[in-house]
Amino acid sequence: MEVWKNIDWKEFHFLRPEYLWMGIPMLLIIVLGILLYGRTNPWKKKIAKHLQPYVIQKGTTWKSRFIHFSLLILFAIGFVAFLGPTWNKEKSPAKKVATKLVIALDLSQSMLATDISPNRLEYAKFKITDFLKANPRAETALIVFSASSHTVVPFTTDYKIITDNLDGLQPHMMPRRGTGFKALFSKVQSVLTSTEVPSTLLLITDDLDGVSIPEVTAFLENQNCKINFYPFASESGANVPSFSNHKVALRSGGKIVHSALIMDKVKQLEAIEKVSVMQPTLDKSDVKKMATDISDHLMFDKNSDKKDENWQDNGYWLLIPLMALFLFCFRKGWSLMAVLLLVSLSSCNGIEDKTKAKFKNFQFADLWYTKEYQAQQEYDKKNYLKAAKNFKDPMHKGVAYYKAGNLIQARNAFRKDTTAEGQYNLGLTYAKLGDLERAESVFKTLVAENPSITQAQQNLQKIQEAMLKVDKMSVDEKKVGKVKPNVKNKQNDSNEDLGGGGQKATKKDMQTKRQEEEVATGKRKGKELDELPDDFKSGKGSIPKNILMRKVDDDPALFLKKKFNYQVKKRQVEVEKTPTAW
Repeated sequence: MEVWKNIDWKEFHFLRPEYLWMGIPMLLIIVLGILLYGRTNPWKKKIAKHLQPYVIQKGTTWKSRFIHFSLLILFAIGFVAFLGPTWNKEKSPAKKVATKLVIALDLSQSMLATDISPNRLEYAKFKITDFLKANPRAETALIVFSASSHTVVPFTTDYKIITDNLDGLQPHMMPRRGTGFKALFSKVQSVLTSTEVPSTLLLITDDLDGVSIPEVTAFLENQNCKINFYPFASESGANVPSFSNHKVALRSGGKIVHSALIMDKVKQLEAIEKVSVMQPTLDKSDVKKMATDISDHLMFDKNSDKKDENWQDNGYWLLIPLMALFLFCFRKGWSLMAVLLLVSLSSCNGIEDKTKAKFKNFQFADLWYTKEYQAQQEYDKKNYLKAAKNFKDPMHKGVAYYKAGNLIQARNAFRKDTTAEGQYNLGLTYAKLGDLERAESVFKTLVAENPSITQAQQNLQKIQEAMLKVDKMSVDEKKVGKVKPNVKNKQNDSNEDLGGGGQKATKKDMQTKRQEEEVATGKRKGKELDELPDDFKSGKGSIPKNILMRKVDDDPALFLKKKFNYQVKKRQVEVEKTPTAW
């Protein structure tokens, strides 16, 4: 027992001190038991004194007291072991994950086809999110590609960074149009610098026809990598939307461009070793299976000399006296002590992390009310943000987030609600965000599946009218922007001169100009849109007619778009000449 003789009391502490409060109820139970035990003795006074020696056995009192005292000691030792006493550190080798995973997402124009609802790209984003939630545990990088390939997120195990960047990815961000697999394979090779550890490429695309079999074979020969093709297209296919108006089909050479899955190319790819073609499923089973496969075959860096220095849990030494005391528990009824022993044994392993997570957000109200009831109370008090965090139902969570003004979280919540009411609210939220195209798509689907919802049909018509006004205004702006050749314009070199003629625009001038624009166009910025009516939850609300998509200054997609254009301009990435521009 040298370990106990050399205790450094200056460093002595408990690894789990936050559970000290659990000793209070345990102590109360023990004190209550002692008090109740004292009340069990008065019955002896009811027996005549001359009969007590014949009725009461000698030694019964001290034996029972010894048993209760042993129980008290057993509780104390087990509780101290549970708290994790420590006073020294130990060095353990740190495991570094060497397995790499690259997710390559196609951002060509054909990914906006709607043969997969709501469209191929949005469905692919849902699948990527489900895949990362399944926790493949490998270091993962996200790459987007069209005619050029760009890294959105480098290798990381913090999957939230990837999911946060997924939503804003759209084809219009890409500097060049087309689908260039040769440039993609070159980009993946530059990212996967090491060939010693097997890696995985998850290639999400809808254009398998553009995949060259020799290029795939050459890539696999030079790289220790497995490719999982994930095609997001149906055999019947769909028309590719045009670049300017997604409601109109794209034309090339006078013909409508149609995109479909070619099964012959699927069979050719499946015949290649280390290549698999996944089939999207309606549930999460496909991505869960792939995540499990990657997680089960993780490889770690064996040459890593890095070691972590952690406090050593010395509570396991207390198991020796704990087991010694347990040997005396041979009487009937003491077999219940086995439960206590199991609890004591489990306290010294890694299970405390789950317990800590469970009690991290514990509140006194949790003893009496469920989280849903507490959320409803906060909602009634108009504390919508607190209510949204406790609501589990997507409908209630979405409404609370909407009332709190967090439209992004409201949209994410309504996406999980597959009911007609949930989809109706999703469409309204998209409209509130200014995303008219998605709002139109949601209401179209809702009207097709539930023709009886007349309000949805009315909202769809209003959104389409608003979109036409926006398109018309864009055309008018282009006409106004044309300058006659005989007009002489003087260049304005001053950052403060907003008038163009040397005079500074005052705040009053800007307000007057703003009012004139609102009167002329009948529209206002999205930040000033009218609030949706309070009855929008019931599906009877209406949307404002004068909707104009607002510019979000902190949109990460805008930063990525500028970054991609800069990389192409500076020739930092390879741009492939593709046979098609979609």
